[in-house]
Amino acid sequence: MEDNIKPVKKQNKLKVYLYRIINPVSAKTDVKRSHIIQLVIGLAVLILLNVAGNYFFVKADLTKEKRYSLSSSSEQLLKGEKKNLRKLDDAVLIRCYLDGDIPAGYKELRNALRDVLNEYRSYNSNIEYEFVNPNDLKTEKDKAEFYEKLFSKGFSPLLIKNETDGKLQQQYIFPYIEIFYGGRSQVKSLISTKTGFTEDEVIKSSMQNIEYTLYSSIRNIIQGIKPSVAFLFGQGEPDAAYIVDIIQSLSDEYLVDSINIGGQINALVERVYDSVDNTNIKFRKKYECLIVAKPILPFAPKDLYIIDQYIMHGGKVLWLMDPLSASMDSLQSRAATMAVSNFTGAEESLFMYGARLNNDLVMDLQCVKVPIVTGQYGNGQPQMSYYPWNFSPSVSPNNKSIISDKINPVKFEFVSTIDTVEGNNNIVRTPLLLSSSNTRLLNAPVQVSLQMLKQKQDPKLFNQGTKILALLMEGQFSSAYKNRLPEEMLNNPIIAHRETSDSTAMIVVADGDIIINSIKNGQVVPLGFDMYTNQMFGNKEFLVNCINYLCGDKDLIPLRSREVIVRKLDMAKIDRTKAQWQLFNLIVPVLIIAILGGCIILIRRKSYIRK
Repeated sequence: MEDNIKPVKKQNKLKVYLYRIINPVSAKTDVKRSHIIQLVIGLAVLILLNVAGNYFFVKADLTKEKRYSLSSSSEQLLKGEKKNLRKLDDAVLIRCYLDGDIPAGYKELRNALRDVLNEYRSYNSNIEYEFVNPNDLKTEKDKAEFYEKLFSKGFSPLLIKNETDGKLQQQYIFPYIEIFYGGRSQVKSLISTKTGFTEDEVIKSSMQNIEYTLYSSIRNIIQGIKPSVAFLFGQGEPDAAYIVDIIQSLSDEYLVDSINIGGQINALVERVYDSVDNTNIKFRKKYECLIVAKPILPFAPKDLYIIDQYIMHGGKVLWLMDPLSASMDSLQSRAATMAVSNFTGAEESLFMYGARLNNDLVMDLQCVKVPIVTGQYGNGQPQMSYYPWNFSPSVSPNNKSIISDKINPVKFEFVSTIDTVEGNNNIVRTPLLLSSSNTRLLNAPVQVSLQMLKQKQDPKLFNQGTKILALLMEGQFSSAYKNRLPEEMLNNPIIAHRETSDSTAMIVVADGDIIINSIKNGQVVPLGFDMYTNQMFGNKEFLVNCINYLCGDKDLIPLRSREVIVRKLDMAKIDRTKAQWQLFNLIVPVLIIAILGGCIILIRRKSYIRK
């Protein structure tokens, strides 16, 4: 009987206890009940938030430049919503070698990379990463073997010099990531120099490029096979050494080839014949984009026709043309040079497509400065002075186009103007680069002399307004050979002549020098870098954007142009105010706690005092 009575007694006690909580009989019980209810509600809210957090991802990015927010392109890639790309349904390991005791600036770069990687993981759990310190090895032999392994993969370390406590220390760091996916691996540098060459500029540029670096690397390794682009040769185009920088930049995203058409009908478009019916021919573009860079010799008529039919089958072309022949190199050996027409034959085709290249030279008050010798120092060294060179405009980007938005000013050299040719309503024309409103045009032939640098230009002559220097055309083009071919060519199934193109695009730039990189002492100078003013222009970024746009990789452009504000600490101010801030951090928290504690005591005394 006793065993049966005990549970009943406990049950009765529990009922009484719950009854007293719900229906208090005194003020003391009421306070106790309130505390218990608050505790239960708080625990329930915490549990509910944790459960909801497993199903919903919410965050608030309060930074001005939205540093901790991914672009829509990254989100689509990670969620598997990107067209023409398979879903990221397997593990991706990203290994970073920028770790350990490294300078403060590179620590910021490492931390920024970790932040973006955490964002990536929040959208796709298949993203895994680890940070490796190449210098954290027990013996010098192990370190040497590890370095050798990194060198064999294409890693090139940076030698960093630090001054600590008056001692100069040298250190190798490896600002690289290595990505592994599906049995493949890829090495990518974190260093970007699109804005300059000082350490602060490099770090800032690299931090701005982090999401682009990760996105493009993962995108490429998922895609497997890169699209192909080709540089056209055979018309006196520059040697590969003078375009090597743009070739290397494009190699990250594309297979870069060179092609000399030489009258070969299958040079740009591959023809696949049916084994049963020879008249049934399928066409496939060999290259997503053809780059015509600064030709100076006339095109063979057959080659122009092959390019025309490549366009008719949906091929994209980037035309970098020099309507007039003039260069700074010719002024190095003579006092003056004559800018004359540089007719290649492609001008007629471009006119039929909707763009007319004018035989003029642009002079712009918004221009680059160049040095000339104006005297001599006492030690025999020449004295240099900088003067504005109006034949080299510094063009601000057009923010109305994704191609030229948010890039550095583009530097031209002996550029001409482009007019649009109306008539084809199926073509949409978008100016990409425009001269300033203070423009003057000189019609060919034009005599150009360095003596013009010392001549003060009359601003009243620069009154011809903005002019188009680079033009994007999109739509369905009419063949440049429409109504011009004999019947036997039109009816030839092997040629398969087309007079209207598929929907395609082309970009025309009236300056071939925009793609040329300099060479100094046998070393390649990055494209767009001005050795006289140490300014980095946006030539390379503009051209890469053009290729991305033409190849359908528009998602890469805004990532590359993303801005991240790097708020550097003032180290001199830190040294001056170090002691007072240490004292502040020591005393103020104690005072705050003391004040809050005193306030709480006063409130409790006032609330619970017996009247």
